[in-house]
Amino acid sequence: MKIKFLLFCFIISVFLLPCGFSPHAAAQDMPDCNIDSGPCTKRIGASEIILDITPRPVKVMKELSFTVTLRGKTADRLILDLGMPGMYMGKNKVVLKKTADDTYKGKGVIPKCPSGRKLWRATVYLPDAGNNKKADFIFNVSY
Repeated sequence: MKIKFLLFCFIISVFLLPCGFSPHAAAQDMPDCNIDSGPCTKRIGASEIILDITPRPVKVMKELSFTVTLRGKTADRLILDLGMPGMYMGKNKVVLKKTADDTYKGKGVIPKCPSGRKLWRATVYLPDAGNNKKADFIFNVSY
């Protein structure tokens, strides 16, 4: 009986945990940005970070344009880190180059999760502020 239970646990962990259920997923890992409706805004201290992704709807496995408007800070470039809440999907960073006084742009792709999970996180780290100063945008993608 114990062997059957262990086998059951192994199968569940192999087939359900990748890109899907995570026992560490938290309530904050719910969408807080409806990116298909337009840009999303976060405030970190005196800074305002605005994320936009086009074309819409935001789809996996398509080249996407990422635009970040950063008000209250400046940098030569920004790094946008793409990942899934509660699931490591490998490194997926988009370099955003400055195109105007407060605007940064870059291109990237959001991969498709084999389980069909659609929840993604885009993290923008504020320049010269360390890892504690970041803006997380959690949104759903389309297939």
